[in-house]
Amino acid sequence: MRLRTRLFILITALVAGAGTARADGPSYAGTDGALRVAIPRLEASAEIDGDLADPVWQQAARLMGFSQYSPDDGRPAEDETEVLVWYSPSAIYFGIRAHAALGSVRATLADRDHIENDDWVQIYLATFNDGRRASVFGVNPLGVQMDGAVIDGSQQGNGGGFGGLASGREATDLSPDFVFESKGRLTEYGYEVELRIPFKSLRYQPTDSQDWGIHIVRRIQSTGHEDSWVPARRSAASFLGQAGTLEDLTALHRGLVMDLNPVVTARADGAGGGDGWTYDGHRPEFGGNVRWGLTPNLTLNATVNPDFSQVEADATQFQFDP
Repeated sequence: MRLRTRLFILITALVAGAGTARADGPSYAGTDGALRVAIPRLEASAEIDGDLADPVWQQAARLMGFSQYSPDDGRPAEDETEVLVWYSPSAIYFGIRAHAALGSVRATLADRDHIENDDWVQIYLATFNDGRRASVFGVNPLGVQMDGAVIDGSQQGNGGGFGGLASGREATDLSPDFVFESKGRLTEYGYEVELRIPFKSLRYQPTDSQDWGIHIVRRIQSTGHEDSWVPARRSAASFLGQAGTLEDLTALHRGLVMDLNPVVTARADGAGGGDGWTYDGHRPEFGGNVRWGLTPNLTLNATVNPDFSQVEADATQFQFDP
């Protein structure tokens, strides 16, 4: 009887710990139970080619221990997933090693934001760490991108298969397009993907040291399962509120953030005469638009010599008594 009790305790402990997220590197659970991890800041760069063999990846923090999020949250993940994370002064880097059964990975050269029918991995970065909003960066096994934003309580309806009521989290608004690099490849054990997200593509807190919320979700199309690094619960009031934390990010440099859009307008007036049409050409007019990111949260927009032909006119309305 005593042996049977001991076996029951041992099996219970193994099952309880099988789906626990963990990170190789300085990490701990905070007072609220959320997982916190300190990722290394390296004065280095990596070629985004889908191959994690570069020596710099050996110094990255390793996020492992994924558990199932959908359809049955809390169960151990059937396929192993490992995410490597580090950052340089100008960008944050993610490397993904996703294990899968031979021949089960679904990957196509799809259009941007249309990888919902492939295997994919989504990274939610809550740069203000408020549990309410996050930027989403997704890739399929070949590195094809999807991106957007999530705001808790917004009830977005254009998620295109990413989120929604079926997944227990807000659907992703796919209208934002961020500038980031990604490349992936299939391997004998599954697939590998590299991502580089420059800080100039993000809005974040104006402090020297800051914490970012993070969620990582993986979709396995062959089984219909979704796995999450943080052991999130679908029944919880907020998906973003269950995020882990990237702790103590320091000395982030955005560099110059500026968009220039030059405009040239030309016009020719024609008039009929006795010998045919004559044309009076006018000198072209030059103008342009500029968008300058002064700080991560302050943007200056200006227009020089605007072309009002591009301004939408008010739609004509008719009012009558039938």
